[in-house]
Amino acid sequence: MLADHNKLRHLAFFEAIASLDDEDPRAKAVAAGLVVLRLVDSWIEEGADAVAPNRFGVRSVRAAIDEVDAGNPVHAVLARIVDAMQVSRGLEVQDVMPRVMAYGRALEYEGNWELANDVYESVIAHTHPTQESETAILAHLQRGVCLRTLSRFDEALESYEAAGSIAAQVGDMMGVLRAKIGDAIVTMSRGNLPRADEAFERVAREAAAAGKAGPHSMALHGRAAIAGFRGDYELTVRFAYDALNLSPAPSERDRILSDIGTAFHKLGIRSAARDAFLVLSVTAQEQYMRWAAMLELMTLAAEEGSQLAFYQHQQALATASLPPQLQTEYQMDLGKSYRLLGDATRSAAAFHEAIRLAEAYGYGRLLFEAERALQERKQPAVAPRDEFISPHISDVASAMRTMREEVMA
Repeated sequence: MLADHNKLRHLAFFEAIASLDDEDPRAKAVAAGLVVLRLVDSWIEEGADAVAPNRFGVRSVRAAIDEVDAGNPVHAVLARIVDAMQVSRGLEVQDVMPRVMAYGRALEYEGNWELANDVYESVIAHTHPTQESETAILAHLQRGVCLRTLSRFDEALESYEAAGSIAAQVGDMMGVLRAKIGDAIVTMSRGNLPRADEAFERVAREAAAAGKAGPHSMALHGRAAIAGFRGDYELTVRFAYDALNLSPAPSERDRILSDIGTAFHKLGIRSAARDAFLVLSVTAQEQYMRWAAMLELMTLAAEEGSQLAFYQHQQALATASLPPQLQTEYQMDLGKSYRLLGDATRSAAAFHEAIRLAEAYGYGRLLFEAERALQERKQPAVAPRDEFISPHISDVASAMRTMREEVMA
């Protein structure tokens, strides 16, 4: 169990509240989350009396939850946490922590990774690593995802290592494989593609041998991403579609679709790319994936000279709280889009901002791409080429069209 009693608990929530106007609906949701987490802390430390129905603290927490819009999924998630504590006999942590985990996932779907990380830290602090191993492993894995998204790579690796260690102790093969995948993703994010590809290939073999379709799909997806970084986009499509056919979890399915769409875009097969991103824009569970799909649709609109569609997507993204890597990629694609639309001044400004962000966050690959794009911006923009679909991936293009038709029906 992890706990640092010298550290202010739930600092991320206090900082988020301080950054928001009191009347902002988001402030009310964050405040409700904070008081629920503090009630969980009290319940763990003081026992069942902390959540007795007649306690003022419980009534004030219920009132804070009621301030959250009923249509916000967080409203119901927080209420269920309080319900679980009140009906639990004694300190049945295993009855409550999965509901706290659900709150963390809800925050991830909204793109609030700092807050989600705080929630997972709280779960880890209150969960016995072996007696409640399933929850502990999952909390470490999801914390790793949050930290990785926030580019806090060393901390992410520590979280994945903890997940793998617990999983190995209790014989959880799925947990061991997922921890290895997390480690490989961090290695990939830092730019060591050969080592990451070897790790993904090894995990894919282990998962296939163990009959673990989920990790097998995730490992194939990792190899698809690396193929994309190397410019082999047909291989990206092939690996990713094979991963998709292993029936991955919904969030992983969204990421696979995104990579398929991106690879088709790189191949100049804009119809299939648009199909994939339109499906994501309607069905993606996480805010991050909806942002990423919108970014791709923005670029496709610029390539086709559709200024109205381009500015609609651009304005929506400009006001969004994008995480560091997506913010850098947004500026990169904005520079390319403005260049296609003939606005050299805005194109240069966007590339300069991408360079600044890439330097600040240590994104070596994106820094190189932004610097190269800035140098090339004065050259005439290359018109999108005619579509050609290779027989090796024509079945995937057809599958994307069918998915889009089903979603839009």
